[in-house]
Amino acid sequence: MLDFDSSVTTSDDYYSTFTPPRIKKEKKQKKENKIIFPVSSSLDPITIGAKRPNADDVKIIGGRGYDLRQPIPVKYKSVRQHFLNARKNFWIPNEIPMGEDKIQWNTDKLTEAEMWLFKTNISYLTAGDNLVPDNLVNVLLQHTTANEMRQYLRWQISEEANHVESYLFILESFGLDEQGQGQIFNLYQDMPDLVEKINWNIEFANNAATTEAPKGSIESTQALLEDLISFYIFEYMFFPLGFSQIFALARQGKLRNTAQQYSYIWRDESLHAANGLWMIQQICRENPKVWDAAMKQRAREVVNEAVKLEISHAHAVMPDGGILGYSIQTYIKYAEFLADKICENLGVKVLFGTREHPMPWISEYELNHEVNFFEGRVREYQTGSQLNWD
Repeated sequence: MLDFDSSVTTSDDYYSTFTPPRIKKEKKQKKENKIIFPVSSSLDPITIGAKRPNADDVKIIGGRGYDLRQPIPVKYKSVRQHFLNARKNFWIPNEIPMGEDKIQWNTDKLTEAEMWLFKTNISYLTAGDNLVPDNLVNVLLQHTTANEMRQYLRWQISEEANHVESYLFILESFGLDEQGQGQIFNLYQDMPDLVEKINWNIEFANNAATTEAPKGSIESTQALLEDLISFYIFEYMFFPLGFSQIFALARQGKLRNTAQQYSYIWRDESLHAANGLWMIQQICRENPKVWDAAMKQRAREVVNEAVKLEISHAHAVMPDGGILGYSIQTYIKYAEFLADKICENLGVKVLFGTREHPMPWISEYELNHEVNFFEGRVREYQTGSQLNWD
């Protein structure tokens, strides 16, 4: 949770430090001076003889007076470790055999409700895994002024690209041609509830990218925080809820190869969420003025909005009330459970008071260790005959 560490250098004086521009006009007309926050940018030209940055200069956002291309000093060693851990987890979708799922897909082993759930699921997740790197490029990398965080975010972009490749590989392995794949990937654009959910995240990104407030100001930083919180929700709640639908099918012995692909994606997304939370916390530590009562209340509102979007999503993709072993009620309870966890991690009051995990079995699909594709054992899944409606 957001427990502000007093040992971390803050920048209360940052907001009062600025250089007013001197504007010379031929007619010597006086212009109103504007506050300028000289934040370092990756587009800054290199200056000969510029001093090397020291750890006191480096900030997660709003750093000033140093070249962002310098990989040292590494001030945030935990972020450096995030990068090293993620690199160890690199995987390739094509190394996961898909033969069993291909047979099931082509021999009508899925019910109509299960088929609809799968199609809408992979359509939304593909859009989502395209959305996240766009936010990283257009928003986060524009504000981030610590090289080790910039390095991690670049790696995250490559992982998101690998996830999109996984979704493509899944449909290709079923034998679908480009037209058949396109019909599935396009589904989210035809479903108002899914369009609204995707646009919700895009709106936060656009607000952070287009705010007229200068980088480093309270207004700009709070817009960035809202964007970070919305995408933390994406990684911590939206993605796991989507994965849970396929894991529920796998518990019935259906699409188990696809579920394995999703398990690897989930491991990546869990690390993205952890890094995203760390970034939110560190911004607030270094800029405590932004995490005021109004911002905390706004954070709760954003989480609550996300749950409402998930409820609409659930009814759109499970119109008959769910599938065997996974009802809409369980899906919504899981959304509320994750929402409360997010509130706790942000240090704000929980919304629903859901303490008990409604789907403890989902831990079977977590990958908490490195797996060698050629030495690892195939998971044993429960069969459909063992399941009841919950």
